[in-house]
Amino acid sequence: MKTFKNKVAAITGAASGMGRTLAVELARRGCHLSLSDVNEAGLSETAQMARQHGVKVTTTRLDVANREAVFAWADQTATDHGQVNLIFNNAGVSLTVNLDVVKQSDFDWIMGINFWGVVYGTQAFLPHLKKSGDGHVINTSSLFGLMAVPTQGTYNASKFAVRGYTEALRMDLELAGEPVSATCVH
Repeated sequence: MKTFKNKVAAITGAASGMGRTLAVELARRGCHLSLSDVNEAGLSETAQMARQHGVKVTTTRLDVANREAVFAWADQTATDHGQVNLIFNNAGVSLTVNLDVVKQSDFDWIMGINFWGVVYGTQAFLPHLKKSGDGHVINTSSLFGLMAVPTQGTYNASKFAVRGYTEALRMDLELAGEPVSATCVH
């Protein structure tokens, strides 16, 4: 992909931080956007900022840990925009706790968003990316997906998982000769 002009990107975690910055920069480059987040107020602000660049922007309140909702959003994005070229699985949360005392519900919560949200987003959007003939999956890991840190074991586990998943996905896609590739961002 040489340009983002007239492409369509879907971004999770778009209400703030990296997701917001990514959305505004892609819009500045002429990319149409399908934005999602659980934070509707922040999502609305991001959409307003992106629309100033003259691109089509749609928004969806989305919990990426909800598989059915992610698949519905992917299909709605393709319907609303006519194509999808990029999925940025960016939504993420952090948890500071020692692994010997972490509650199972907290571990499930962080894995649901940070890892399963990436898997669901990838699975939901891959058919649309392949159909575009020019697609890319971008999954957000972290420096903590490359090195472990005390009190960040749950976050480390989720981000290491994203890294392994994305690296394997990229190889699978390349070996199959698909018009889609994958990148892991740390």
